[in-house]
Amino acid sequence: MNMSEPLWRRSALALSLLMGTLVLSGCENGRRPIPAAKKSPADAVEITQAQREAERLQQCQKELDALQGIDAAGYRKHKQEFDRLMIGAAQYAALRTQVSGDTQETVDALYRYKVSRLCAEVNQAVMTGLADRGERLK
Repeated sequence: MNMSEPLWRRSALALSLLMGTLVLSGCENGRRPIPAAKKSPADAVEITQAQREAERLQQCQKELDALQGIDAAGYRKHKQEFDRLMIGAAQYAALRTQVSGDTQETVDALYRYKVSRLCAEVNQAVMTGLADRGERLK
């Protein structure tokens, strides 16, 4: 990681990695790792899901960046929430393996929910801001 990158970008990368880990580990409780040569098609689906999660997070970041030029106050509000979420996710990722499987499942689901909700709010703010601009052009 480049230390000159903004904190939220570094944290977003950490969350992206965490989300991939969460997706990949979601069905592993109690299972041993499978050697690379013996991975099943289900493992490939899990990797694809992790990739989709990472892409969704990247799209959310792009929309957050776009919001800055559309609604500065909305951007600041959502950016603060995004930064808090990224920091919390990075802290959780650092100690995730130290807690029980049940706790992992619960907290993983919590972070998935928080990320999904925040990204939906950012998306809605961008869409509303752009629609409002379009309406003013009439």
